[in-house]
Amino acid sequence: MSRNKNGTEFVSIVAREICSGIDRALTYWLGRIESEAGDDTLTSAQRISAIQAILQEYRQHNGSKLECAAV
Repeated sequence: MSRNKNGTEFVSIVAREICSGIDRALTYWLGRIESEAGDDTLTSAQRISAIQAILQEYRQHNGSKLECAAV
């Protein structure tokens, strides 16, 4: 029984770490996009271009294309 409890605790710790890493990554990338979208010094076209550049950078780091969530 103790072995199973320790295994469950380990899985929970690993799951929390994974969630924490995902949260940090989302905060970073979405924060960059939000920053460009809210930059009043840029024109609308410049904002779109800046956001596209961030998405391209993400694709290069991630190594895959972005996919839309099913609605």
